[in-house]
Amino acid sequence: MAHGLQVWNSDGRKMIDSTELAPNTYLANLTTSAYSAMSYPPSGFTAGDLVLARPVSNPTLLGGTRVPIGIGRTISNTQQFFGSQAIQNAGHTEWPNTSGIKTGLIKTQSGNISGPAAGEYGLDVYAADNSTIMFSATRSTAVTILAQGSLTGGQSFTYTPSASLDFNKVYGVVNGTTIFNVPQAFLFPSWEFNVMYSFYTTASIPYIVVQNKVTSNNQNVSGWLGGMFAYMLVYDPN
Repeated sequence: MAHGLQVWNSDGRKMIDSTELAPNTYLANLTTSAYSAMSYPPSGFTAGDLVLARPVSNPTLLGGTRVPIGIGRTISNTQQFFGSQAIQNAGHTEWPNTSGIKTGLIKTQSGNISGPAAGEYGLDVYAADNSTIMFSATRSTAVTILAQGSLTGGQSFTYTPSASLDFNKVYGVVNGTTIFNVPQAFLFPSWEFNVMYSFYTTASIPYIVVQNKVTSNNQNVSGWLGGMFAYMLVYDPN
């Protein structure tokens, strides 16, 4: 038998659960951009936010199987999503997501949500200044962490959401900095850098593969270590 505190909204949303991680957050600034207009971080980002990304509902699949989405990194002093642009330079090509990527921001409720409107009921917690809402059961959207961890070079992780979850509401957290810095002389065209999330949206049971690998002809490049890739998959139930 589980024990703890749970608070539910009148419409059935779980607002507080002492057995879950980070329930006091909400998803904001949801936008869908074509690959030619992707920017990192997305509009509305402030320090402390977590940047999320997932494929659009009916994406164009790379190789007919998957949608690659990677962390933000810098090319020519411009921050972008790895895999969101069709870039060809230094003897390599990056994958374009031609149908677009949906992005969002996980924000803490504290200081980011407005007060309840007239007629709304629920639990509201104010800061000592009597105006800043720390938590509101009528305004929040609890985000659930599904999986998290770190991958060293050559590792991968596969996540299959349960049938009770809507696959189109699963996001990968794409915060981060450049994981590897490969000199131009080592950018062999036959090398494939897979430091990203791959969403297999049309599989009979949709799933996500998180990878920190470099391959050549579908084989791991011997001696490649790379850096640590911290991943997190979250679910927005609303």
